[in-house]
Amino acid sequence: MTIPEISVITTVFNCKKFIRESIESILAQTFREFEYIIVDDGSDDGTTEIIKEFASADDRIFPVYLEKNIGRVSSLNNALSISKGKYIAIQDADDVSLPDRLFVQHDFLEKNPEYLLTGSNIHIINETGEIISTPVRPENDNELKFSLLFKCTFANPSLMYRSSVITDHKLRYEEEFNHAEDFRLITIINSLGKVHNLKETLILHRRHGDNNSIVNFDKLNTGSTVIVKENFLQLGIEISEERALRIRKLFSSKGIDKEHVFEDIRFLFLAVKEFQTRYRTVKNREVIRTLKRMLKWLGKRNLVLKPEYLALYNSILTYYLKETFILKN
Repeated sequence: MTIPEISVITTVFNCKKFIRESIESILAQTFREFEYIIVDDGSDDGTTEIIKEFASADDRIFPVYLEKNIGRVSSLNNALSISKGKYIAIQDADDVSLPDRLFVQHDFLEKNPEYLLTGSNIHIINETGEIISTPVRPENDNELKFSLLFKCTFANPSLMYRSSVITDHKLRYEEEFNHAEDFRLITIINSLGKVHNLKETLILHRRHGDNNSIVNFDKLNTGSTVIVKENFLQLGIEISEERALRIRKLFSSKGIDKEHVFEDIRFLFLAVKEFQTRYRTVKNREVIRTLKRMLKWLGKRNLVLKPEYLALYNSILTYYLKETFILKN
């Protein structure tokens, strides 16, 4: 087999219910020049037999069968170490790639060599495949760089990135950020160059009770909080893990810490202004959206009873109106 354009990587542990549909969605891609590395991380539920069935029928599949479970991070790195493609595409074992996914992402990266990584919009589906939501994500580089300060705004199973960025910078998924390893790698790649999120919907992301983000939420949140702290340091701003966690909760609508809301929003406002000083673009709608949310987070009652809240509100409002005017012009 000639050197493939794309290495598609799937790591799987006990996903018999969905792995067949996931593999079929890759084999049905309109773009054909790929190798498909499937790391079976010690499955014992019948997943292995399904992988062997597909591997025996299609020589683009390169299965790796591990005798014992070593975890997603090590499995991903195992796949990276043997991948040969110009690009790496992530395919989760319970998700479905729509037929043009590889073609569209490959085409974008080929035509835009300054970009290191791209994702796409997704449909979220339930266990039976019914679409339950279609979140809209930031698209351009500056909007994504702003959003990535606070959260992983990419859908991980939609990722395709240049393998050269991995080899040139000796990158790997990091065990220290287990369950937030994707956010960590995306953040590093983002710091090295431009990233993009395609507006096309290319992935059906399955939500069910065994999703990593649900089962391992506490570990994911802890790792993500450390990443947020480091992201702010890249901007030249120090932030405690406690504040990073509170700000992540604000952005995910998981609650406002009333005791610290004034300090946190004042801090966030300073961070927004610092980011805009460095990266201002006339099209950063994520900054506009965040400023608007900050005005709401201060609370109407506080504006009436606490002069410092009103002063901060007016400062944010003035900045918001200025940025909105720039956006429109």
